[in-house]
Amino acid sequence: MAEIIEDVKELGRLSKEYLDVKLEIAKSQAKITVSDIVSTMATGMMVAFAFIGALVILSFGLAFTIGKSLGDTAYGFYVVGGSFLVLSIILFLLGRVFLKKYIQNEIMRKLDEDI
Repeated sequence: MAEIIEDVKELGRLSKEYLDVKLEIAKSQAKITVSDIVSTMATGMMVAFAFIGALVILSFGLAFTIGKSLGDTAYGFYVVGGSFLVLSIILFLLGRVFLKKYIQNEIMRKLDEDI
C-alpha cells in the first residue's frame, strides 16, 4: 500500500513538473509572438516615415513645377494640396473597410504562425 502512495506522489510531482514546463513554453511562445508583431509594426512605421518624407519632398518639387507652369507658385501648391485632399478622402472611405481588415488579418496570421 505504501508503494502505491509513493507512486501516486511521484505521479503528482511529475504532473506538476510537466505543467510547469508547458507553462514556460507557452510564455516563451507568447513573448516571441508579441516581439515579432511589435518588430514588424516598428519596421513598417520606419518604412512609412521614410516614404512620407520622400513624398513630402517630391510634393514640394511637384508643386513648384506646376506653379511655375501656371505662372504662380501658389497655384502649384493648391493643385498638389487638392490632389492630396481627394486622395485622403478616398483612402479614408475605402481604408476603413479594406485597410482595417488587412491589418487585422495580418496580426491574426502572425499569431496563428506561432501557435
